[in-house]
Amino acid sequence: MSFADYYRAFGTYTDMKSEEYRRRLEAIEPLLVRHMRAKGKVLDLGCGIGGFSFLLEDLGFEVTGIDISEEMLNTAQKLAEKRGSKVEFLLGDARNLPFRDNSFDYVIFIDGLFHFNPLELNRVFYEVARVLKPGGRFLLQFTDMRSLLRELKGTQIIGKRYWISEVQPDEKEKTVLIKFSSEDDSFWVRFNVWGKTAVELLTKLYFRQLHSENISKHSYFQVYTPKK
Repeated sequence: MSFADYYRAFGTYTDMKSEEYRRRLEAIEPLLVRHMRAKGKVLDLGCGIGGFSFLLEDLGFEVTGIDISEEMLNTAQKLAEKRGSKVEFLLGDARNLPFRDNSFDYVIFIDGLFHFNPLELNRVFYEVARVLKPGGRFLLQFTDMRSLLRELKGTQIIGKRYWISEVQPDEKEKTVLIKFSSEDDSFWVRFNVWGKTAVELLTKLYFRQLHSENISKHSYFQVYTPKK
């Protein structure tokens, strides 16, 4: 059971030249542009291979990307060298950010909630609020896994090679084990299950919501500002 296997399997996350990755950037870029009108310092939380970091750099922002995966960051740094990018990529944990208070004008967090249980995500949101400047913006995109679970009971094709062959939520649906299979191999991944209501209740501890919209049936884009 490994998120490394999950990310390697899908170009959506690890192949910037893939159609899936391009579609992901194109879906979220206009939302970022709309809510990040003033240039400033950006933290790309869980930056992965750096697609959104490079996008925002091209738009004129000063960007720092942070991720807990050395493999992802190695790819990001190689891509940065090829691009002549000035994005700073750092190895670090979203639950304990290595930055001073009030360091950033923006924090973006794209599709990473499923890595964290409630106590951990509470700490992530605390850290985001801490490193944001007063009046800064937290831009959050996530999948409502609780509503999505209702549609994952049957076989579904994911990406070009894999399909979901088994779905095993725990008794209280706080986490779910999903088996991804192909003609050649298979692997299991455990996701933390977050619904929109739970996300909004937790963010209220640290943020005031400025905007919320559906990107697709189960995907949301939200904008917050810290309560300070």
